[in-house]
Amino acid sequence: MTELNLSAKSYLDFAGLGELRTRAKNHDEDAAQEVGRQFEAMFVQMVFKSMREANVPLKSDLMSSSSIDTFEQMYHEELSQVMAQKGVFGLGDWLTEQVKTQSNNVKAVDAYRQLNGQIEAQSLPLQSTLTAGAMPLNPELNLPAKGIKL
Repeated sequence: MTELNLSAKSYLDFAGLGELRTRAKNHDEDAAQEVGRQFEAMFVQMVFKSMREANVPLKSDLMSSSSIDTFEQMYHEELSQVMAQKGVFGLGDWLTEQVKTQSNNVKAVDAYRQLNGQIEAQSLPLQSTLTAGAMPLNPELNLPAKGIKL
């Protein structure tokens, strides 16, 4: 595994995230891997938070205090960053591969369209622009529906 020098040490580090955003806009390959690591860190932190909340009924009142809860939260934040940097779950690597594969597929479609003489190279639309009309109630020649006359 490669050691990453993360520009954003935490997802609350706004200056580091701004630098990461700039690198991503410039299509830096390492930026995609770092975004994957940050996502994995956030995911692991959410898992730790859920575990802490699930253990609340098991804690005794003798050993619980707000300072211990704050310490546990800070510890889990740092632990999630370290675990993500080492790629313990592999979620960041998987996400990076998916993003790279998807962007390569879009690039291939755009190149194919340019080769076929289509001037504008656009990626596939996210939503279909086709709208379907309403179905008639009686499919037989749009005649009025037969029923009981009052």
